[in-house]
Amino acid sequence: MKYWSKALIYCLLILLVFPSMTLAQQAPALELGAKAAVLLDFQTGQILYSKNGQQPHVPASLAKIMTMYVTLDQIKAGQVSLDDTVVVSERAWRMIGSRMFLEPGEVVTVEQLLLGIAVVSGNDACVALAEGLAGSEAAFVQLMNEKARALDLPMHFVDVHGLSGENEVTAESVARLVHAYLMDHPDAIRFHREPSFSYQPRSSRTPIVQYNRNGLLRTYEGADGLKTGHLEVAGYNLVATAVQNNRRLIAVVLGAESEAKREEEAAALLTYGFRNFDLVNIAPLLHDKTARVVKGKQAQVGLKVQEPIIAVPKGVGATVSVGIQTKEVEAPVEEGTPVGVLSIYLQDELVKQVPLLAVEEVERGSWLKIMWDNLIMFFKDLIRRR
Repeated sequence: MKYWSKALIYCLLILLVFPSMTLAQQAPALELGAKAAVLLDFQTGQILYSKNGQQPHVPASLAKIMTMYVTLDQIKAGQVSLDDTVVVSERAWRMIGSRMFLEPGEVVTVEQLLLGIAVVSGNDACVALAEGLAGSEAAFVQLMNEKARALDLPMHFVDVHGLSGENEVTAESVARLVHAYLMDHPDAIRFHREPSFSYQPRSSRTPIVQYNRNGLLRTYEGADGLKTGHLEVAGYNLVATAVQNNRRLIAVVLGAESEAKREEEAAALLTYGFRNFDLVNIAPLLHDKTARVVKGKQAQVGLKVQEPIIAVPKGVGATVSVGIQTKEVEAPVEEGTPVGVLSIYLQDELVKQVPLLAVEEVERGSWLKIMWDNLIMFFKDLIRRR
């Protein structure tokens, strides 16, 4: 029998060694002109800043992140390789807007198309890739929406390049998409950090060189991605990511008034995160905490979490409360088996909730132990029913 123990077995209050300040003073105010903006800490998955983060917005070329995600999923699954080739259709050739200047009938590799999408935002590359991998753009769009549903993200796509004003995302969903994208495909960053892309169409005597539209790659320390977007209905969008001191942040800016402004505000978001937040390891709080095990060689099992790191405001007196909710589990128990939930609060605000896992394996106990625990559980159920 499995059942949850008391709602909160432990509630631990820890005063971190920071100067004493109020919660309202945790971080300085950040005023941005964009319609929506989000800052996400990559290691913890925590959102550190949000302005209209759940408000629907047109992604423009940010839709291409999902196009690349679906493609890299297929490569990872062995369904396609970077060296596989695609024949460019007339439809792909006729695409307007940003292009890598494909020509009908040309044979290009999947890797070339991914670079053309990541670096120069090629709409022609998106259509050629979709047709080559799924048979049609419509079929590939279906895969994009299926991926969004699998990730539980509130976003909807009607094309692979983002030219339609009917595509819909939120700033938070874009940040979480990029988080999942880089978690699943860490090597994808190599496409996005390229400063330029050179492609020689069949009819040209010389290669066409275009430069990455993400200016932060040239101006912001540690910047290595990720994607720009612009439509009249959307304004100027940018997803920027940077690494400083082995820590990655993801900034999303939607609806800025110009290219310069979207870069300025994305840089402000990244700097805000690097300057005002620290990472704290909460693993020591679980050192002597356990969950009860029945019918096992031992009656308790230690607790751990998959990622024991949280982001907290820097330079503040933050009171962190940790709620540990466990359940009684029946042996055998494998290491990593979910045995409860860890809730982490900054004062009264829930900042993270993650599964508690068994720190080790617990084997099945002897027949005498099993019989004894069955007897105890029988009487406990009898008492509860009364």
